[in-house]
Amino acid sequence: MAFSFIIDGAIALSLDTKIKKGYEYIITHYNPGDDIWLFGFSRGAYTVRRIAGMIRNCGILKIDQDITSDQIGKHVDLAYEIYRDRDAIYHPEGSGSDNFKKAFSYPDSEKPIIKFLGLWDTVGAYGIPAYIIGEGFKYLEFYDQTIPNIVNFACQALAIHERTSFFEPCRIFPNSSGTVTIKETWFPGIHIEIGGGTVLKFGSGNERISKATILWMIENIEQIGGLLMRGNIETYRTRFSPDF
Repeated sequence: MAFSFIIDGAIALSLDTKIKKGYEYIITHYNPGDDIWLFGFSRGAYTVRRIAGMIRNCGILKIDQDITSDQIGKHVDLAYEIYRDRDAIYHPEGSGSDNFKKAFSYPDSEKPIIKFLGLWDTVGAYGIPAYIIGEGFKYLEFYDQTIPNIVNFACQALAIHERTSFFEPCRIFPNSSGTVTIKETWFPGIHIEIGGGTVLKFGSGNERISKATILWMIENIEQIGGLLMRGNIETYRTRFSPDF
């Protein structure tokens, strides 16, 4: 039991750090009017979905030119504590979140601030494999599986042949406002093939599956436009064709 708690705690700390680092990168590079693009596979997909949720709750913090890195870190820590607090006042529409955004963040954008959310197989019923979440780490669970209205377009590639229980997929659903475009596609293969893991790490597996998912994602990016890519769509169709 103690060993399990230590392992859960180590993974939770790692996830906390990645979420905060990702959010910190955004707030230190953001200029009003910028579009944000987020991508992730597996736990990385979980991480970027949490970052999107954090932006929904806390907004984009304003960073003064003379602020120190330590001060930025403290502001991010505070924002994260507010985001993960399950008290009703810190719900995205709660008064606590609203007051925090008014005091520390840029005003809400008229358009969705996250233009594209690209996901490969977010896993776990609550966004993370169930075996990772011990009783002390329930805050790691998503509030729900809906995509917030600060996102314009969300795509997720899912593995239809994965049967391992802790890789149960975490679906994405539109919110009640109906402002988010959602696209999910089931691909043949298992979890690690969807993100190219078997090919890159073990030198085996069906590379055609990972090629198909990356091409599918690129085609969706090209559909909405706005992201500078090195080649045109036909270049990528040739490079990532599942037939090669």
